[in-house]
Amino acid sequence: MRRSTLGSRKTRVNLRWLPLPTLILAAAFCLYWWLFTPGEKVEDALLQAAWMQVEAATVPEPETRRVEDKIRRNATLATVLSRHSFGPADIYRLTEDTQSVYNLHQIKAGNRIVVERFLDGSFRALEYHIDDEQYLLVSSESDGYVASRHQHPFELVEEEVYGRIQTSLWDTLISQGEKPALVDTLFHIFAWDINFTEIQPNDSVKLIMKKKYQKERDFFAYGEIEAVHFEHEGKPFQAFLFEDPDTGKKGHFDREGNSVKKALLKVPFSYNPRITSGFTYSRFHPILKKRRPHLGVDYGAPAGTRVKAAGEGRVIFAGRNGGYGKMVKIRHPNGFMTSYSHLSRIQVRCGTHVQQGAEIGRVGSTGLSTGPHLDYRVQNKRGKFLNPRKLTSLPVKPLAAKHMKSFVAVRDALLERLESIPEREPHMKRVVASR
Repeated sequence: MRRSTLGSRKTRVNLRWLPLPTLILAAAFCLYWWLFTPGEKVEDALLQAAWMQVEAATVPEPETRRVEDKIRRNATLATVLSRHSFGPADIYRLTEDTQSVYNLHQIKAGNRIVVERFLDGSFRALEYHIDDEQYLLVSSESDGYVASRHQHPFELVEEEVYGRIQTSLWDTLISQGEKPALVDTLFHIFAWDINFTEIQPNDSVKLIMKKKYQKERDFFAYGEIEAVHFEHEGKPFQAFLFEDPDTGKKGHFDREGNSVKKALLKVPFSYNPRITSGFTYSRFHPILKKRRPHLGVDYGAPAGTRVKAAGEGRVIFAGRNGGYGKMVKIRHPNGFMTSYSHLSRIQVRCGTHVQQGAEIGRVGSTGLSTGPHLDYRVQNKRGKFLNPRKLTSLPVKPLAAKHMKSFVAVRDALLERLESIPEREPHMKRVVASR
């Protein structure tokens, strides 16, 4: 059937056959329009065209839902992620893909985890807050998961503190608004030289330290303690932070360049324990009802208090030992031996190597005991029992002589600053610098 072409016929114009004068006239008209059309109209037209392109290119960000969770005690990664719609296969793939950046099986109770998903339920990102300073960010890609570590933004503030002790170091610093972590750090610095159970009224402390603040000046962590001067019973104890140029490791040293770290801690705790029974060759035993030697020091402490290894060494006994109850014995490299008795729990095995300060057990009342306490004893290499409170610990290796000039320069600068801290009663705090 023949189709009608009425109303649909198109006329083609072949420019090759247009007369030359016609082409010249058309070109002149275009040039005239370009030169004499008002600039505002051209600019408006161009801006409108550009805006239309931007609007066309702008894609609204997909809406998401963020759910924050806190790691519960004894929780595993599987139990945490299963609450956020992760299946076993997803959990396995996520941990495998992120293993090289951070082992998510090492999640800690109390830390935060945030899961972000699109509204359709598909995964977008996961944040695990490793500690106060860094967090892990996991995102999804077509072939799996990608992880990266990030630092929490913070401002580093340097502060100087002075305090005169009336009751305890704890009360002195906490009353100034400081946190228990600062007290614990000072215990660690002077744990080899000062028995904090013997702190006296009118002892004093000066220190220069760094503190970390998140945005809006929210404190979240302590930085380094650069210098500290502790006056105890009229005797000064000082520590200065210095980086060993050979190893790049930082440590605290006294005025002479000796490490404040010693072979044995003064007290195997990280807080102020009370002494319930001292070292003596004749003590009336409250249970046996007769006099006998007590060749150690009893520290009264709440049941479950963490007990630390007084020094590096190897565990030579871990178990029950008659009236001593649950006991741990450690032999140290210098030939000394320490023992920890009446424990409620033992957290090391015989034959294992432990570092100084490692947690080895918990305070208890096992064996012949009238209440929770730790019986702490020290023997020298000949097996003679020594009074832990009167023990003079041997220092570890001092700074190399070639670094003393650099250390002295750092020490003297910090000493000058310590001496300039005003001794205002009962305490004083001032900000020195921030960045």
